[in-house]
Amino acid sequence: MGARVFTALVGTPLALLVGWLGGLPLLVATGVLVLVAQSELVRLLRDFTPHRGTVYAGGLILIASAYFFGERFPGPGFAGVLVVILGAMVFFYPRFSPQVAAGTLTAVFYPALLLYLFLVRGLPDGWLWLLVLLFGTWAFDTFGCLVGVRLGRIRITPELSPKKSLEGLVGGIVATILIVQAFGYFLLGGIAYDLLFLGAALALAAQVGDLAASAFKRPAGAKDSGTLLPGHGGVLDRFDSLILTAPLVYHFVVLFRMS
Repeated sequence: MGARVFTALVGTPLALLVGWLGGLPLLVATGVLVLVAQSELVRLLRDFTPHRGTVYAGGLILIASAYFFGERFPGPGFAGVLVVILGAMVFFYPRFSPQVAAGTLTAVFYPALLLYLFLVRGLPDGWLWLLVLLFGTWAFDTFGCLVGVRLGRIRITPELSPKKSLEGLVGGIVATILIVQAFGYFLLGGIAYDLLFLGAALALAAQVGDLAASAFKRPAGAKDSGTLLPGHGGVLDRFDSLILTAPLVYHFVVLFRMS
């Protein structure tokens, strides 16, 4: 418990500082998280035998694409990675089989969604939207856990994550909506009905991200994805929710606030 609290006390201000700085410091920090998370996922997907070197190459391609292309990086970045992996399957078959290609694609793309943190920061009022993203996601994780521990009775995924409850999900959704609305009121110019939608959608995305990480860990017989963060496990353990909430917030702003 002490290690968990210490990591949170050190990591949270550091994350906020890097987010506030934005630009290259945020891209470098996010890129490191992506590469570490890819390494963790390669280990968890060992039955699919993803090719570790190709996974790292794909991660570096996406990080470089984010640097050079900014908000347009998903197109050229994902296309470039796809060409590399499918090319490897064609020229190195059968050693680089379709199963290896599938595992490699998953290990590249899933953690790389964290690069949307960099894209959110680059939006108009990006620092404020990054705060909405971070505190909304943290609110769901924190209050969902607290409500689930105290009131949880109905299990929503007993085979995948036995501790996850419907009561915890509802508590997390309510907390996330309130946090998002609070940021909207004090920082983004008042209460807006579209932020009600964002809060609920963000909470659901956070829950799916959490459960997706569990789905990767359970077949591998792993409790944690890694050991990098004392008391929290690995990068995938701590950032699993943000893998889905970051793209959600980015596309919400682009579709509903910039159109």
